[in-house]
Amino acid sequence: MKKEKRSFAILSLMALCALGINAHTVPRPVTPEDLDTIREKVSLLSRVHLGGYGEAAYNYNFSTTRVSNQNALYEDSKGHGSLDIPRIVLMLGVNLGKGWGVETDVQFENCKSVSIDQFWIEKLFCKEAGLRAGYLTLPVGTTNPHDDPLEFFAVNRPEGEDAILPCDWHQAGLSFFGEAGDWNYEAILIPGLNTSMFTEDQWLALDEAGESFNFSKGNSLAIAGRVENTSVDGLRLGLSGYYGSSFNNRLAFIDGPQQRIKGNVGFLSLDFLYDNYGWVLRGNGSWGRYSKTVKRMGEMEGVDQHHGQAKSAFDASFEGGYDLFNLGKMKESGQKFYIFGRYDYYQPAEASESFLGYDWSHQQRVGAGINYFPIDKVVVKAEYSHTFLPGGKGIPMLSLGVGYSGQFF
Repeated sequence: MKKEKRSFAILSLMALCALGINAHTVPRPVTPEDLDTIREKVSLLSRVHLGGYGEAAYNYNFSTTRVSNQNALYEDSKGHGSLDIPRIVLMLGVNLGKGWGVETDVQFENCKSVSIDQFWIEKLFCKEAGLRAGYLTLPVGTTNPHDDPLEFFAVNRPEGEDAILPCDWHQAGLSFFGEAGDWNYEAILIPGLNTSMFTEDQWLALDEAGESFNFSKGNSLAIAGRVENTSVDGLRLGLSGYYGSSFNNRLAFIDGPQQRIKGNVGFLSLDFLYDNYGWVLRGNGSWGRYSKTVKRMGEMEGVDQHHGQAKSAFDASFEGGYDLFNLGKMKESGQKFYIFGRYDYYQPAEASESFLGYDWSHQQRVGAGINYFPIDKVVVKAEYSHTFLPGGKGIPMLSLGVGYSGQFF
């Protein structure tokens, strides 16, 4: 009731401003034309929504293993800390009427760069079917469709998925989506990836960061999609994937031996969320494969040498937490306090033709900590983790974070 009164007061104030009434004017009678203006503005406000999320994180590495790989000056250092604002996202959407709508998401990364996360226009024919065109988020994996800080326990985004696919995956495309009963789905047609951008540290990689052109190359097309089911109380199951021809997706086709090389990239991911009785359990498993018709490209004159990355990559993770405030009288407070543990295993690209062929490229990470929700839109996090690298090296790290997510109106 208080919220409705506050909204009415705000709308009344807007109406008065729209009519030009202030402390220095003499009030005049409200005319039918004035009422039409008020109704129009109230109707517009009801069709606009503004939301977003953001996070801040402090990390202290007790080891300089990763830093010393880039700069030998840090080899004798005992550790280092960093304070970061990974991202702030503002989402603005407008219902244009008759099933038409638009949305724009703007992302501020590390307080330094600004980018468009999403921009699309859609037509909703019915609840079960709609079309969306523009710059879209690809809902592949777990992090991309569920990426705000309230949707994972760790302070930082899961590094396993981030090593084998883009975890801010946005591309221009055409999407067909809908919801039917306990099912929702999305299928997207997009430009294919460019395998020359794949590295041993990032198996699937986008080439926008190094683009010299203000458009996406679309000589080859690919498909991506996601299906979710929520028929079991508290349980969400998700299946997502990507498939497309990627080797020749360049600005122009190259004459010579490369014309005869065809490369297809496939990626499949299964994930779940269980949220009930004070428990939150999340897990996922992802596998990708890059196949090409010519295995020994290095023996062909004029063919690049940068396609020796792995044929396959793999990632699996699980995290589970229990809300201690779910016990006793604290359950009525509306607050939540989770104690959690997390495990990640991942194998990004390696210069091997076999799947999981060598031990040197796999990595494991374990972590434990707390998530405190003073209100449902804010989380405070603390975590201690240890990443195990091949060769016996390890990276222990302490992380602290705070995040928010929600729709403001």
